[in-house]
Amino acid sequence: MSDPINPPTSPIYTESGAGTPLPSSQPDYDHDGTEEEPSSKKLKPNSPGTENETPSGANTGGATTPQPSSSGGQQTAPKKSSAEALKRRRENRQRAAAALAQNLKNSGVGRFEEENGFGLTSVRTIPLINQKNYFTEYLKKDEQVGFIRNWRFERDLATKLKKLKQSGGSLEELKKLEETKNFDDFDLKNIENELKSKNGGVTAVAVADDDEEDDDEGENETEEVRQEKARIGEDVVVLQPGSAFIRIGRATDAVPRVIPNVIAVKTNQTSPEPEILPQRHVDGDKVVIDDDFEQQRLAASKDYRARMRYYKRRILPNSRETAANYNKKQEPEIIADHNDPNKKEWITPEPSRSYYTGEDALALKLEPGWKLRYPMINSNFNEFCPEYKSRQDLLGDLVHIIEDALQKMEISQLANFKIMLIIPDLYDKAYVETWCDLLLRFIGFGKVGILQEAVAATFGAGASTACIVDVGAHTTKVSCVDEGMIVNDSRTLLNYGGDHITEAFVKLMLENWFPYRDINVVNSYDWQLAQSLKENFITFQDADIAVQLYNFYKRNPFKSTEKFEFKVFDEVMLAPMGLFFPGLFQSTNSPSLNSSTKPQNLTLKHFFPRALDQYTGAPNNPSSKTQTKLRTSLNYCDMDESQLLLKLAESSDDEEVIDGPINDVPLEKAIVESITNATIACGDFTKMKKFYDNILVVGGGLSKINGYDLILTDRLNIWRPRILSTSSFESVIDYLKKLLTDAISQAKEAIPASEETNQEVEIELSPESLDLNHIDQLVNQGSVLPITILPTPREFDPSMLTWKGGSVYSRLKVVNEMWINQKDWDLLGSRSLYYKSIFNY
Repeated sequence: MSDPINPPTSPIYTESGAGTPLPSSQPDYDHDGTEEEPSSKKLKPNSPGTENETPSGANTGGATTPQPSSSGGQQTAPKKSSAEALKRRRENRQRAAAALAQNLKNSGVGRFEEENGFGLTSVRTIPLINQKNYFTEYLKKDEQVGFIRNWRFERDLATKLKKLKQSGGSLEELKKLEETKNFDDFDLKNIENELKSKNGGVTAVAVADDDEEDDDEGENETEEVRQEKARIGEDVVVLQPGSAFIRIGRATDAVPRVIPNVIAVKTNQTSPEPEILPQRHVDGDKVVIDDDFEQQRLAASKDYRARMRYYKRRILPNSRETAANYNKKQEPEIIADHNDPNKKEWITPEPSRSYYTGEDALALKLEPGWKLRYPMINSNFNEFCPEYKSRQDLLGDLVHIIEDALQKMEISQLANFKIMLIIPDLYDKAYVETWCDLLLRFIGFGKVGILQEAVAATFGAGASTACIVDVGAHTTKVSCVDEGMIVNDSRTLLNYGGDHITEAFVKLMLENWFPYRDINVVNSYDWQLAQSLKENFITFQDADIAVQLYNFYKRNPFKSTEKFEFKVFDEVMLAPMGLFFPGLFQSTNSPSLNSSTKPQNLTLKHFFPRALDQYTGAPNNPSSKTQTKLRTSLNYCDMDESQLLLKLAESSDDEEVIDGPINDVPLEKAIVESITNATIACGDFTKMKKFYDNILVVGGGLSKINGYDLILTDRLNIWRPRILSTSSFESVIDYLKKLLTDAISQAKEAIPASEETNQEVEIELSPESLDLNHIDQLVNQGSVLPITILPTPREFDPSMLTWKGGSVYSRLKVVNEMWINQKDWDLLGSRSLYYKSIFNY
């Protein structure tokens, strides 16, 4: 049996203490207190260590190994130590500890609490607190946010300066206040005390009554006050970057400067022979683009003819053949320079210059070694263009374009200027943050603020609630604005615009034997010609559709000017009808002109990182219910009545969010989808009437075409479902909700009591559960909601209306809370946009 005190796995202690070292590090003392030498220790004959010892000559190194005995192979248990031996060892340890303590005391390194006051620990014990007796105001007040506090102090100082000027304050005080107008190096804690101590008539209380003073100024304001109000906004620049044009100007300007968003740069690479677009071939006596385009043209032509019959417009037979036969025979007429009515002055590139921007780039003679680059496409950066090798190349082009524009506007000392950046409604966060960083760091503006395009358009038109349809060069955006705020679920982005109308117009003219048969829209000079043809001849006026004779001048810096005459028929109306028949644009089959589209094989990396949630890693760009539903399911206009009712009854929003624009949804169907989702999101069904009464078309893609308002109204009336066009839409929704509630109640009652839980029961209505006769009665009780396309106020250019709204907005007092300066941006980065934006960034 093993000893319970000293098991076999532990060192064996004998009665004399020999055979194994003591567990203590102190030396062992004999009975008389003297240290015993290890060599003098001997094993007792009867101890376990003496049994069957290994000879000294063995390879065990002198160690003793117990051998199994003859009786069963068990080892003999050691004898227990006597009480006297244990007492003797304990006394020896006590004497050793006392000796060690005496040595420590003599050396002075010991810890003696009575003498040197050393505590056991320097960490004080913290008692538990009662949580209900404590609270915090951390980040619960505006004053605790740094840049809000800075803005309020700056506002107080500006008011102080204004009061001192009006009261004729001393020159030293005025200079001191003007010197401390920049708060980057100023002690913010002392500002309020200084304002109260100096000239006590002006305090923070007076600042709080600033709005009341403004109301009183309207009655007895002087000429000086009027001039001061007129100067508000002189230090603000409004910037609206677009795919084709950049609109920029002071907030006090009547109209902005419109600058083509293009730059001509030097290159050492030899440019390959450009591809000819649109591609075509001659098949007998006609020009063919491709079979798909022909099918799309026939569909649009069929709808056009039905419209002409409805309005009793007569179409002469063989009109297309008449125009084509005339165009076949036309030859260009050479025009001498002195006879050119609108001679264009071409620019010869100077060896000392490395780039030209805007109009100068388009007027440049593109000699070998020069090329055009377009830094933006589809309301975003043109990061997939093969002309750009890095993001620095792309951003550098934008910096050059904007700096040249500012130089022409005679704006210098940009650190004293603020800039209002107008961004898309469905924006890309990486796009917005890159622009803010570009304007603050590289261009050097003092402060920057952001505003969404649809909100700016409503300010430009003077309407608080409207449905904004923005048809640009590459994209079309539809958003509903309610009381100055965009309804998020109403936003949608369509991947076609005015440039696609130009491409379709060129294709249709080529099918009618356009006399300039070598036209290539990849060439910048031919693209400018195509744009001018579209602006001059395209129309939506039914009465103007006939065989018409026109002429144009083809100008090229390396050739003589040529004059062409040609006839057109229905292509002037079929081309813009592509907005309602997007297949005519073939935007999925051909790359966007003058730029590039996203490559199919994704071999090129993004120049700009995608916006991701820092916790989940999921994309966190703003999403829209309208955009998601148009991608994943049928739109409301393409559903039958039962499908539409079931869709309206759905309450789940589990659709996966998919980024990117939409190619194949017609404009009128996107508008109906946007207004319907905006009405449901608002919860106020009277908003539907306001949205249909205030449809505002902005941008240069559609609003400059004659008759666009009439045809858009007709298309909306044709495709808007009966249920979505009645004033009793709220009654229909209430009926569907009642059906859904009853179905859920019945489902819960059917669950046995033993299985009943608190989980929600999800029920989908079936077509059989709908009482279509009752719904028809509800629809007939209401009236048809009218559709009104708002004209632009005071005949202002619709393409500049969004910029104008931005200039109006940037002169309001509320904008002072939106400015982000360089210090805020360096400290918080994109978080400052969250704090400073009027919308949920």
